[in-house]
Amino acid sequence: MRSIPRPTAMLVLGLLLGPATATSGPWDVPPEGSCAPSGGLVGVGGEDVPPIPFEPGDVIDHEGAPILRNYIPKELWEHRDKFFFEGMRLEIGPCFRDYSPPAFYQEATEKFAGQANVNEDGGLEGYTAGQPFAAASLAEDDPQLGHKWAWNVQFRYQGAGFGGKFRIMDMVGRSHRGEPFEGEIFKWQLNFRADQAERDYKAKGGKNYQFVAGGLFLMPQAAREFAWRQYRDVDMLTDARRTDELHAYIPSMRRVRRLSAVAVDGLYLPSFSVGVQPATVLAAGPAGSGPAGAGGGGMGGGGSIGAIGATGGVADAIKPKRNGFEGLELRPLLYQYTVKGVRDVLAPINGVVPSYPENPNRAFGAWGLSFASDRWDLRRALVLDSTSKTVESESDAARVVHYVDLQTGQPLYYVSWDRKGELIDVGMYVSRWSDDRESYPPWPDDAGRPLRILDPVGAAFANIRDDGGWRRESWDIVSTPPKDSQLRKVLSAGQLTKRR
Repeated sequence: MRSIPRPTAMLVLGLLLGPATATSGPWDVPPEGSCAPSGGLVGVGGEDVPPIPFEPGDVIDHEGAPILRNYIPKELWEHRDKFFFEGMRLEIGPCFRDYSPPAFYQEATEKFAGQANVNEDGGLEGYTAGQPFAAASLAEDDPQLGHKWAWNVQFRYQGAGFGGKFRIMDMVGRSHRGEPFEGEIFKWQLNFRADQAERDYKAKGGKNYQFVAGGLFLMPQAAREFAWRQYRDVDMLTDARRTDELHAYIPSMRRVRRLSAVAVDGLYLPSFSVGVQPATVLAAGPAGSGPAGAGGGGMGGGGSIGAIGATGGVADAIKPKRNGFEGLELRPLLYQYTVKGVRDVLAPINGVVPSYPENPNRAFGAWGLSFASDRWDLRRALVLDSTSKTVESESDAARVVHYVDLQTGQPLYYVSWDRKGELIDVGMYVSRWSDDRESYPPWPDDAGRPLRILDPVGAAFANIRDDGGWRRESWDIVSTPPKDSQLRKVLSAGQLTKRR
């Protein structure tokens, strides 16, 4: 490996070589291994950028980090102290490695090409499986381009979903004190399954559900045994008024309750927060009264969440913001989307340094938010700008920019602002390539079916407004589904009481 302690020489070389030429197509992905592709490297809007000042195998330390400036979102760069740290060793990985989905997903895309469409409200109609809108068919001047790309991201190839253990650390304010929440989580796709052509692209028993998700908290003690199920109906692709079906087992009450999901648009996770009081408990109040109804759980800094009473009410509740799995599941119908262009970025799309649960003691820098000591690939990203149609609170995210991998749709970066245009938080995602993992579980109905899955094994968000943040580790997550018999069990909310 070639270590680069400082940026000066390579930056000068890049400037002397001059700008590259433009690419031949708006959604082109450079050939695998082309660190200096013939089409040139691009920035947002398609502008040319100088040749890269690094090469695969280089190791970037903290002093040399300035050479990364043009290859990460500017909002993250402006707050780089939270993501880069003294002692970091960032290895430059391959350029534009081929992580394309397996043949059966591409075959479904071709089979149903031209059948899906976006209605006037932004809903998706006529979709069966594969990529809803093949990239090659999308014109830059299409008035529905933003929504079409959003639906492509939503229905990107993800295997059958994902499942495994996780740990979320809530970094509280300037103290940077971390509070761990550990548990198990899953999300299994039930309809629109490209691997289930012989079943009309549906999982057995999936009914009219788009997916079923759920999980269980293992620690801290105040959250232990809290379990939940989330069901999303396929009608939510076209009906913005529909909400998820949400059930939770509340240990203190020893029963399952139906929860309101009025503001849930992504994956639900029970809310949690740490603060000035030692107790940390989960909330299960009605929508708008506290974390359980506030839309996907999340991190709130300062204070503590009150305990659940006999009626399920919440005292001193803090409205949550993030849940650790933010941005992995979208409801494009609730947002207005604009494509800002494409940009070549460095991102840990195929990390190699283990974290929880395999390595619970991995270091993440002074802020606890850094995945800089890992391998980062050069990728071509789609920059997708979204504006909420429903946000009411001035503290909620009114605008979000997603940086997603152009080849796979996998999330890379996330930036959000409130209604006043003030920055809320910046985040990054870490993935892991199935084909590089030994003993990856095969498809239960066909052990020979190819995998080619990018698993969501980590994320870190810096909350700029509250000077805090959170980090998710889920290193052992896999995306091949359980057997049909196991899937039947997770489909039943009644099974929540049997986990014990």
